[in-house]
Parts: sequence; structure tokens; C-alpha cells
Amino acid sequence: MTRTRSLAAASLGVAVLAGVISGWPLGRWRDWERGLEDQMLVLRGQRRPPAHVLVVPIDDATLQQGDWYQSQPQERPPAWAVGTGTLPWPRAAYGLLASRLIEAGASVVAVNVVFAGPSGRGPADDRDLTAQLRRYPGRVALAAEMLEPEDARTGSSGLTLIRPEAVLEALGGPERLGLGNTLPAEPGEPPRHPEAYGRRLLPANGVEPFPSLSATTLRLAGRSSRQHDAVMALNVYGPEGTFPRIPAWEVLDPGRWRGHPLRPAVRGSVVLIGPVVSQGEAGNPTPFGRLSGLEILATATANSLGGDGLAPWPTAALWRALLAMLPLLLVSAVALRGQRLSWRLGWVGVGLLALVLAGWFTFLHGHRWLPLLGPAGGLVLLGLLYGGEAYQREESERRRLRRTFERYVAPSVVAEILADPAAAEGMLRGRLRPVTVLFSDLVGFTQLTQKRGKEGHTELHVRQLNRYLGAMVAVITDHGGTIDKFIGDAVMAVFGSPLGRGERQEALAALHCARAMHVALEELNVAWRAEGIEPLKSGIGLASGPAMVGQIGSPQRLEFTVIGDTVNLASRLEGQTRPLQVPVVFDAATAELVRGELPVRPLGPVPVKGMGEIPVYTLGNEEPPPAEV
Repeated sequence: MTRTRSLAAASLGVAVLAGVISGWPLGRWRDWERGLEDQMLVLRGQRRPPAHVLVVPIDDATLQQGDWYQSQPQERPPAWAVGTGTLPWPRAAYGLLASRLIEAGASVVAVNVVFAGPSGRGPADDRDLTAQLRRYPGRVALAAEMLEPEDARTGSSGLTLIRPEAVLEALGGPERLGLGNTLPAEPGEPPRHPEAYGRRLLPANGVEPFPSLSATTLRLAGRSSRQHDAVMALNVYGPEGTFPRIPAWEVLDPGRWRGHPLRPAVRGSVVLIGPVVSQGEAGNPTPFGRLSGLEILATATANSLGGDGLAPWPTAALWRALLAMLPLLLVSAVALRGQRLSWRLGWVGVGLLALVLAGWFTFLHGHRWLPLLGPAGGLVLLGLLYGGEAYQREESERRRLRRTFERYVAPSVVAEILADPAAAEGMLRGRLRPVTVLFSDLVGFTQLTQKRGKEGHTELHVRQLNRYLGAMVAVITDHGGTIDKFIGDAVMAVFGSPLGRGERQEALAALHCARAMHVALEELNVAWRAEGIEPLKSGIGLASGPAMVGQIGSPQRLEFTVIGDTVNLASRLEGQTRPLQVPVVFDAATAELVRGELPVRPLGPVPVKGMGEIPVYTLGNEEPPPAEV
């Protein structure tokens, strides 16, 4: 119970830790969370953007086309190609581009270029742009830019609007402008919707809010965002070029534009114009690579139209922490109801699977980020915690079993038993096994004890007994027997418990052991006679049959032993060695098991207390074959 309570407390600690790092992620952990979210985007793969958002990039192909026309010495370049081989473009080219697209049915055209100050190509360039804008009032949105101070003393800041005023007036006023600024990508943060800059960052710094170019474009198109853009992250559709795009030169070239396959797609669409050349490291980092500002603008506009921008859920740190804790608390509550490691790890696996499926489903269909990394890491930590506790519990159980069995059997047998702890525990609880029981007792030892006690030779007596018992234990162990107990000078050994080699093999080993015990005792007697110590004589009784094997006793004192008629018979047969004047006596079951392997001599039926007359046997005079232990 104490171990379970400690494990429950540790599980609660892991859940709280997962909640804290999910609700208030810091440093490297936030980077890891961002990495996981990026990997989920990549795993989801590229998706189809909305059909009514088109991109008209001023790309390398457009600049090369304009440059090619300029480089032809014999031909005069068409009006639309003049100045389009390099950036910045003539403003008249933007006006012509917007006019062509609106004439093709574009709902609104947004130009992601800031026209700051008079045109470098002279007043005529501004007049041409103004003329084009007046033809389509409310159909064109232009970019503005918020300049932030670079130097506290000399840096300038403020909103950069269109100049000269005539262009702004032709456009329809500042309400036709939108900021092209975006929040810079911070480590561990996703790319934000451009509205986050004008609607959150500017007011936070004491500046009047100003809409983004995507918001202004949608308003001019008569559409509204289906999400709260200022708090959303961009849900990128894919790498650069995912949106349908028509290179700008293909719109400007009348022959090319007249039969262009994408011209029908312009009708009713929001069309975005801007340069996309030479992005390199200046592009916006995303899981699909760096995107140009124009592709980011298209992504933001499409997210607003579809309402599929990304955001964490829940947004409040406390609720996010509690949600992160929930799967760990549920898994712990169920897992700790069982003791088996497989049960606990199974529920940890179920929790991980449910967490991943819930996070994936919410991401795909709800466009929300559930806290995943913290709970997933917590569940893995729970699995390690449960595994470590199970290992410690198993090791503690092994030590207990080893201490228990080492008192009875040889270390090699203990190792074999502990190879299967569950079976070892079953041995302790009790089972019926076929065994051969051996009882050995010294003849006349009680009288010898009394005599030496009167003579004051108690120490000699104990030393001789211990030497004898030590030799007998060595012989029994060598023959694969288990020392069951010592009863004064008597030794009880069992063959076939706790592990058995087969009834026949155990009976043979027991009889070989009995002969070897007598040989060992004779060797001791030779040494004792030389030392002037009185020799000893023993009798051995054996019986084979079923016996109950297990730990028997009180909770304060348990012994691994065998009980049953077979044990009683072996003890009483040992007592028959004196009247029968033979060193070894065994029953008919043992004789039958060893017949053909050892010489067996019948002694006839003898009366055995509580069992009537039974036939008994001893070993013949022939030298027995060596034991197979």
C-alpha cells in the first residue's frame, strides 16, 4: 500500500510538471513545441488554397522578359515593357497591370508595393497611375508601411503613406491602404497573421491601430474575415508557388493575356500583385521553406476567408495547463488499479494513442493546437516510472525468494528457480510433487550426548556433530538433494523438490547419496579414531511418493518443507535400520523405481507404525554404478 501511494504521488507530480511546462513554456521547451507543430504541418502536407485568391508575381521571368525587349536594338519595345526589366518598376506599369486584371473580372486588386514620395521616373509616371486608379474607384488597395526608429536620436518613425497626394486621392483616401508590415518571426513562435502587427503591436506601443493590406483587400471585396485575425498564426498551404499564379508579364502582354488559360479564374477573385524575386534568406521562414512577402499576403488573405488560421487551444495558460494534466491524471487513476507492469504500460500506451489522435484531429479539422509535447513527455515519464517501480518490486521479490530458497537448496538450483519468479512463488504457496525423502539419524547419539554432558565434553560433542552434519550436507548437495531440516542429529533431505529431474532419477540419486553418506561417515570415523574420539554410526530410511511441498508455519516463522505419508514413511523406515541390522532401508516404490539400475535386496514385510506391514528393501552387496546427478 505504501509503495502504491508513493507511486500515485509521483504520478501526480509528473502530471503537474507536464501542466506547468505546457501552460507556461519557456526557452528550449517552446522551441521543441514549435518543432513538433511544424512537423505536424509537414506531415499533413501541402493543401489546396481557396480558389478565389490569385497571385500575380513580378518574378524573374517577368524581369527577364522586360529586359529582353529592352535589349533588342532593331525593334522598339512595346509600351508595357518599358522599364519592366528592373526594379523598381514604373508606377504606370502597376496601374496597367491592375486595369487588365479588373477588366478580366477581378473583385479587387491589391498591390504589395509602397509608393513613397514622387516617382523616380517623373511626374508623368504618377499621372499615369492616377489615371488608372480613377477608372476603378474602390477596386484597388495599395500598401502602406510603418517605419520604426532605428536610432533613438536620429531615427524617423511613423506611417508612410502614398505620395504625391494626387495618387492617394485617386485611390480613394487612406482607407484604401493596408499595412505591409508583419511581425518578425521569433524563435519558438509560428508566423503570425499580418493583422497582429497593426491591431495588437501598434496599440501596445501607443500608436493608432491600422489595418493590414489583407484586411483592407477583403473589405474592398465586400468580404469579412471568419476569424479573429490579430491572434491567429498563419496556416501555410505549402511551399512558394502553392497559390495559383500568373507571371506579371503574361498579363501585361496583350497577345499572351488574350488567350491565357488562367484568365477565367480571375473573375470574382482577389488578386495580389507584388515582387517575389531574390527572396533568399530575406524570405519568411515556414515549415515548407521560406516564402515571399506576396505568398505570405496570399496565405493571410486565404486564412481569413476560410477561417482556418492556427491558434493554441485553450489560449489561457491556466486552462492549457489543466488540459495538459488531464490525460496523465486519467491514465494514472486507471493504471494504478492494477499491479502488473503490462496493465500499467498498456494504459500509458492507450493514453499516448488517444492524445496523438485527439491532437491530430483537432489540428486537421479545428485548426487548433492542443498541448501535446508536455502530456506526451509526461506519459513517457509515467511509463519509465512504472517500469522502474516494477523493476524494483521484482528485484525485491527476487531477493526475498533467494533468501528463502538459499536456506534449503544449492545456489545453482536457486538460480534455476529464480529464472521464473512466478513459478517460484507458486512453489512457496504449495503444490503436490513426486519426491524421494531421505531420513538419516545417528545410532545411540542420545546416550552419547548424555554421557559427554556428564563428563563435561559438551564442546567436543557439538564440534563432532557439526563436522558430521557438514559432511552430510555436502554429500546431499552434491547429489542434487535439498536439505529440508535438522532434527537434533537427524538430517531430512528431499529429492525432487523444489525442482525435479524425474521420479526415477531422483530415487537413484537418493540411494547413491545414502551410500555416499556412509562412505563419508566412515572417512570421518577413521580420522576420529586417530584423534581418540569415539566414532559414529548412522541409519538411513528412504521412501518415494507424492508429498505436499511449500512454505509451512506461522507468519513469524515459515519453513519450506514437505509433508505427507511419504515423509512419515521415510522417517519410520529409518528406525527399521536398527532391528534389521542394515544401514539403508527403503520402501517398495523406491525399489521399483531403481530396479535394473541398482541391486535391490528384499527384507520382507515389516510392521510400520500406523501403516501395518509393508515390504521393505535394502541395497544388495554388489557395488552400485556411479550416480547420474
